[in-house]
Amino acid sequence: MDGRVDTSVTGGGSGRHWASDGILAGFARTLREPGDIALALRIGAFLLTMPRRLDRLPLDAVLGRIRRERERSGSATSGIERVARLRQALLASPLLRHRNTCYVRAMTLYRFLDDGGQRMQIHFGVEPGMAASDRLRGHAWVTLDGELLEAPASVLAGRVSELYVYPS
Repeated sequence: MDGRVDTSVTGGGSGRHWASDGILAGFARTLREPGDIALALRIGAFLLTMPRRLDRLPLDAVLGRIRRERERSGSATSGIERVARLRQALLASPLLRHRNTCYVRAMTLYRFLDDGGQRMQIHFGVEPGMAASDRLRGHAWVTLDGELLEAPASVLAGRVSELYVYPS
């Protein structure tokens, strides 16, 4: 026995550990600042409820609500490193891993990043394929006073045509 508590999930023989060396322990390492737990819970709730919002409302209505939530929350918003660190820990979990897309990352950043009184916008665009038969690829990113934040490489390379910006 190595001194660890056996916290493996029973049933189905998965043997996955949830605390001592698994998901919870990994997430606990990302909690560095006072208030990280509360912010992580808010980000997690946002990640879980965002698809339902998008199913029920047009995109501009969802983004308007997100903007108002951000403006009301004040102290609940934070810096880019903190939002990205907590968001990525949540998106690495089996429950949310399938939602790790540029759209989700951009919308989460748009919701929880403190804009410091600067103009924050969320952008949506499309990248054409290399061949005529290739699918178009969608992208989303955030700007703060025109500075690109977490922009996909294809945006940085100028291969993306912007389709929609909120607020315009």
